[in-house]
Amino acid sequence: MLPDDTLGWIGFVVLMLLSLSVHEAAHAFMADRLGDPTARQLGRVTLNPIKHLHPVFSFALPLLLWWLGSPFIVGGGRPVPINVLNFRHKARDFMLVALAGPFSNLALVLVFGAAFVVASWTGVIEPMVIRNPYGPDNVAHASFLYGDSANHVEMWLKLGALLNLGLAVFNLLPLPPLDGSRVIGWLLPRSIQFRWYALDRLGIFLILGLLYFGQGSEGGGLLTYVVRAVEWGYYNLGMAVDSIVGVAA
Repeated sequence: MLPDDTLGWIGFVVLMLLSLSVHEAAHAFMADRLGDPTARQLGRVTLNPIKHLHPVFSFALPLLLWWLGSPFIVGGGRPVPINVLNFRHKARDFMLVALAGPFSNLALVLVFGAAFVVASWTGVIEPMVIRNPYGPDNVAHASFLYGDSANHVEMWLKLGALLNLGLAVFNLLPLPPLDGSRVIGWLLPRSIQFRWYALDRLGIFLILGLLYFGQGSEGGGLLTYVVRAVEWGYYNLGMAVDSIVGVAA
């Protein structure tokens, strides 16, 4: 589904920057709502991507995954500065701030799905014409799941949904420093929470380990299960979108 022309790639980059900005801004917004103004004071409650880009997670990691031929290319933004001492319930609020990021991406998935429905109904996405040599041609709405994209708008809406599903699933993994690890930290006894959070310093190595752990086995490694989860989510979203759009134009 990756673009095959310059305009398509420009749209893909814009979608990536938008998705990362929403993710990081959601962290900052939730932290501010829960009592920590640090990120807001540093200008992180914004959709300006320049405020959120990170040299490793925004550039090096996606390029490395592409170079390795990974079926799953994802990136991240610059971590949002948080002072947990400002939270009333430190571990719980830290978890809520973390979950705000991937859940904002899931919200964007629904936005892109809804936009596909509207674009199909309004003709922005051209309907498919199925030639019938024995009678009138059949006209049907474009499918979210099946067939090639008829124009850039259709491709970008599908890519936007897939990209944000990938960001959400990847960040929900319980692996420091990913957002899902904060759920584990909240559940752990207070006496060992600090040791768990200290693993953040090994974050890039843990993520790279995730890419290779189990490779060559029948399951293909942990990354395989991430890809399957994204595919499952995209399939179910597509089924819902296609059922709303309908078949006949």
